[in-house]
Amino acid sequence: MKFVSISELKNETSSVVRRVQSGQPVVVVRHGKPCAAVIRLSEKDVDQLLFEDSPLVRRAVEEALGDRKHGRSVTLKDYLRGKRSS
Repeated sequence: MKFVSISELKNETSSVVRRVQSGQPVVVVRHGKPCAAVIRLSEKDVDQLLFEDSPLVRRAVEEALGDRKHGRSVTLKDYLRGKRSS
């Protein structure tokens, strides 16, 4: 694993990205302390990150968990048959 300063990252971005693409993560340090990591991502990883960070998705999950807690849920089988929770 390589450690680079912010200025090194700025000046050697292409080199850092090539290193990461080859599977070697890079830790970025600021004033000698780690502040970020650069890692290789697949398209699936990006989709998952965007999904997890979505306020809309977060609200929907919280609402669904609240519904479940208060008994406002149906089984998948009932849902597919058209039976809805009241």
